[in-house]
Amino acid sequence: MRAALLAALLASAAPAAASVEAGGRAPAFVAPALEPGAPAVTLEALRGRVVYVDFWASWCVPCRQSMPVLDALARRHGPRGFSVVGVNKDASAADAQRFLRRVPVGFALASDADDAVAKAFGVKAMPSGYLVDREGVVRRVHRGFDAATAATLEREIEELLGR
Repeated sequence: MRAALLAALLASAAPAAASVEAGGRAPAFVAPALEPGAPAVTLEALRGRVVYVDFWASWCVPCRQSMPVLDALARRHGPRGFSVVGVNKDASAADAQRFLRRVPVGFALASDADDAVAKAFGVKAMPSGYLVDREGVVRRVHRGFDAATAATLEREIEELLGR
């Protein structure tokens, strides 16, 4: 009985997975590309750029709105040093590919079927986005997506690109 009680106490004292918040460093990651044969996606390869790391899934209704907005932002601000990395949370690549046939994007897409990248960021909602500055520091975190998020994100990107 005492052993079971001690084990329960120790388990409850274990630290919970911390989420990445504004001011923290973005976790380094290497994830397989969603597109077969494409090179792995890594945040380190984008050091020196402002990056929006977006966690999305085919079943995520707000992702249908966010993905075209993020694609437009990537095209508009890419020449000034902005990139988007979409990290897909679907267990099936086929589900993600079906979604992308309806909502195509041109930015880098990674697969996170095992949740390793999402766990590193401490993702709590879908979609979740992390705006990372040129030095790898998370400056803003967005959970969910709507028209107000799009306008706010545009201003935040402009601010970071202007630094």
